[in-house]
Amino acid sequence: MSQDWVFLALFAVGQAGVLAVSVNVTHALGFRGRIMDWIKVLLLALTLVMTAVIAREASRKPWSTWPWPASAYALACLAIALVGLPATTLARSFRRQPPGISVRDAEIDLAQRNGTEVLIGRGKRAWMLHLPGNEAFRLRKRDWDVVLPSLPIAWDGLSLLQISDLHFSPAYSRRFFELMLDEAATVEADLVLFTGDLIDHDAAIEWIVPLLSRIEGRLGSYAILGNHDYDHDHLRTRQALVEAGFTDLEGRWATLAIEGLTLALGGTSAPWGPRLDPGLMPDADFRLVLSHSPDLLPKAARWGIDLMLSGHNHGGQVRLPVIGPVFMPSLYSRRFDRDFFRTGPTLLHVSQGVAAKDPIRYGCVPEISRLTLRSACLRQGSVHEGDLATERS
Repeated sequence: MSQDWVFLALFAVGQAGVLAVSVNVTHALGFRGRIMDWIKVLLLALTLVMTAVIAREASRKPWSTWPWPASAYALACLAIALVGLPATTLARSFRRQPPGISVRDAEIDLAQRNGTEVLIGRGKRAWMLHLPGNEAFRLRKRDWDVVLPSLPIAWDGLSLLQISDLHFSPAYSRRFFELMLDEAATVEADLVLFTGDLIDHDAAIEWIVPLLSRIEGRLGSYAILGNHDYDHDHLRTRQALVEAGFTDLEGRWATLAIEGLTLALGGTSAPWGPRLDPGLMPDADFRLVLSHSPDLLPKAARWGIDLMLSGHNHGGQVRLPVIGPVFMPSLYSRRFDRDFFRTGPTLLHVSQGVAAKDPIRYGCVPEISRLTLRSACLRQGSVHEGDLATERS
């Protein structure tokens, strides 16, 4: 009897792994709104059916007499529980940032400063913000130094402020977003870059201009949309971003002259929005792409992109001790959760974002990030020049 319980417990762990990966991957296929909701219901229903089938077979027959589909599925779940989950967890524990990256963090507790009630809205998901231990009202301001081999020496010290996944929605109060963006406005940067998922309610489109116009990069501000924006009036959202002072990069390339050199910027929210055509990429000294989903990384590496900024995955929102994140809407499941990754010539930064449609955060604090880019040539001491930030001061 005890062996049966051990088997069922391991099967349940493996079954949970199958469900998590299935939800993660299907979330990344470009389905929208209610279609994705129905897919999740179907996956959950299939999980419950298979659980009932396996439990019934385990209580009635020895393993060797089970129908082969049931035994094969049960064996796969056991393999995930006994091999897959431990192996991936161990591999994640050994993951380190790519070389040349360092960070200084400062944390702010908006609830402690302002009180909880002024931060909570009246939407149907607002109850989640009352959950004990929810970290949704904390903010981590991250200040990264990022050494890049391909960065022109003249741009040493170029700073980028990345803001992602604001998710304007009635679960939070407007005051919450005002305070978050006021904090972002205190961060000086050459470029402000928004990497998608701005709204979760059409009424919140009216917030875009008064709130986002508070932040401005010295050399410009650029934005793309995310999958949640396409569940609402994305045309009005894009227009409001432009009115707030942002250049719309959705499915487009642009160039920016800095210190006599050319920066190429591209943006995409594919597979939900327009794709970025690498054939139209301008000639440039450095190539920067905003992609709402980090799943673009392998393609970006083939295109020769130097730096890619993404959001979308929210760091998982709930990160379990040892295991880490479970649900993450990516073709690669939990791989590109947060911080930095390198594939070929491309360095990727994934932001944990600011908010979420389901406003839950455990072990995954909302963040805004400034990336100060550094030339690898200067770090090697081959050239002795003042950096870009010093020249501007």
